[in-house]
Amino acid sequence: LKLSCIEGFGLSCQACAASAVEGMSEATVPPRVAPPRSADDAGLGQCEREVVAALAKQLSLEPAAVQRIFLAGVDHAQREAKRRRLAEPQASTGGAPTAEATSADAGAVAGSAPAGQFRFSPEVTLEAIRGELAEFALERDWDQFHAPRNLVMAMVGEVGELCECFQWKGEVSDGLPGWTEKERTHLSQEIADVLLYLCRLSHKCRIDLPKAALDKLMLNAAKYPAALVRGSSKKYSEYRLEGSSSSQADGGAKDPERS
Repeated sequence: LKLSCIEGFGLSCQACAASAVEGMSEATVPPRVAPPRSADDAGLGQCEREVVAALAKQLSLEPAAVQRIFLAGVDHAQREAKRRRLAEPQASTGGAPTAEATSADAGAVAGSAPAGQFRFSPEVTLEAIRGELAEFALERDWDQFHAPRNLVMAMVGEVGELCECFQWKGEVSDGLPGWTEKERTHLSQEIADVLLYLCRLSHKCRIDLPKAALDKLMLNAAKYPAALVRGSSKKYSEYRLEGSSSSQADGGAKDPERS
């Protein structure tokens, strides 16, 4: 929720409402690991209760539902502010290379990248996501349920829901041309669910996911040399080393990968 969304309700405490949305002071915000607020006593101030009541009336929704959305918005604003605070020291001291720098280095190796190339947000890291997931589970006492097997099974379910986004659509081109904004939002949420479970699974299995991904990429580079596999979708075991075909034609030994 933003102040511009609240102004239409004619509230006299707009500044307080904006302050609540953008990030309340530590004196009014419960500790991060605190018992969840009940429906009857959510710990809202007078100003926030007025905002919730006005929104509920304007949208013709139950106040309890609006309250949950409002609290989720406040929580999101607090987390976003925390991310910015954590990112500031690294930016001021010239910390680790950003994703943009890494991508630029990769482009220099592979050749010039096409204009308008898609990139992820550089300020969000897998470590940041891992930390927020751990905090999220701790706040709700869900850590007890996050055994690796449970997480794997849950992730498989999310992959199924992700597949449903593409069901009956045939081949889909890059950029999802023709998809509605609602379809794109749904897809982004399902992809995010899979990523979140994967990050949580890696945490519980003590697997350094970013390092494991780069290590696997290096292994794949050895399995699929660019000069040998360019433009082909065959599995690595289907390729022959240069000259193996001629050696077999000459009565040489068989390729052990294909025997």
